[in-house]
Amino acid sequence: MVPKIQFEDKAHIFLFVSGLSVIFITIGIIETLLGESVEFFQEVAVSRGWFGFDIEFKGLVSQYGMASGVFLLCYASMVLVRKTPHLSTKIPQAMVLLSPKAVFALYFVAFTLFIYFDNVLLGISMFCLIFTWKFIADVSFDDDFVQQKIGLQKTLFALGIASFSLAITTNYSGALGEFFFQSQWTPTGSCADRRSLCDNMSFGINSLLFTTIQVAFGALLIAVPIGVGCAIFLSEYAQPRLVAVVKPTLEILAGIPSVVYGFFAFIYIGPIVVEFGEYAFTQGWIDEPPNILNPINGAIVVGIMILPLIASMSEDALRAVPNELREGSLALGATKIETTVFVMIQAALSGIIASIILALSRAVGETMAVTLAVGTVAVFTTNMFLPAQTMTAYIAQKVSGDLSYGDIGYLTIFAAGLYLFIITLSLNLLGNKILTNFREEY
Repeated sequence: MVPKIQFEDKAHIFLFVSGLSVIFITIGIIETLLGESVEFFQEVAVSRGWFGFDIEFKGLVSQYGMASGVFLLCYASMVLVRKTPHLSTKIPQAMVLLSPKAVFALYFVAFTLFIYFDNVLLGISMFCLIFTWKFIADVSFDDDFVQQKIGLQKTLFALGIASFSLAITTNYSGALGEFFFQSQWTPTGSCADRRSLCDNMSFGINSLLFTTIQVAFGALLIAVPIGVGCAIFLSEYAQPRLVAVVKPTLEILAGIPSVVYGFFAFIYIGPIVVEFGEYAFTQGWIDEPPNILNPINGAIVVGIMILPLIASMSEDALRAVPNELREGSLALGATKIETTVFVMIQAALSGIIASIILALSRAVGETMAVTLAVGTVAVFTTNMFLPAQTMTAYIAQKVSGDLSYGDIGYLTIFAAGLYLFIITLSLNLLGNKILTNFREEY
């Protein structure tokens, strides 16, 4: 027994050292990103100040103003229903009780508007409007149910105030104002001293951020329907012999290097997108002819890359649902498709959402594929047939080039990296919050 105790003691020490090493490595990476980013903002602030803006109330009719009105309307509606629940009974049921198909159609329209709008907050407000509609329809006047939505109400209020602030302010300046609120990204200039800050330099990260959002959510638009549909087919309809062939094939797709995907997008997907773009240009749908490097290429190739992740994780979530639920639904007279849609998907919803959130984080952080497919032109445009650049592609471009340690171009890498880290961390926290709300226990 003595050797066994000694082995367990050594195992405990090894596991403790391993866990502590991971913690220190994570802290070291964050400290490096934060330290270099602070130095970047301080260097810009020396010549341009920290933050400045002008106030113009005519911005209330802009897209930010519309988003603010929608957010505050949703907040006021939820507060009114929470404090006076009897008022919701006076609303005609035909106005609030929607069929699942109608709800799906509304969410699809909201997602389409999210891709179409230049303003991200306005697109998000469309989702909040539909969710508030469903909240009013589904409220059961149960105190526990209502209390669970207080956090959402506070979020809506915060988004409304933020949108209102962005609507009435303009001409942002200073290190923070320029970085977070402007959309011109020219971190290099013709300076006598490469380490100095030139007047023709601009650090509006939004040009990179909006392109990243275009590629990431465009990839989800492709991967989610196909991936979830593939998962449903494999778990509910496919024969075991077919599953044994398709599932390993998905794993092979997940193992292909991203640089190979990028080369595939440049050689094969790009010409097809250009042909469609030329047709759109001749029809007058876009104002400039297409380029072989564009965000649509990136969205397609990243959608293919995250497809195995969504399909595999969603299929595992569906198989984890107890078989008794499926048999009980069929025994009550439900058809196979009704059982799949209203029982299996609902029960596995937390796992499906987890796969989508993880795939979104993967799409936001993809580097090599989007570098080869999207381009290196740091200019955001709603015409997705023109070259652009994502945040990860910019970091890869600067690291692979001639870069002097400590100059302003070098520091922008860490500022963009820290911003990307915050976005990815926020997505993970949001995913955990969604999973907590939708998790089912059996």
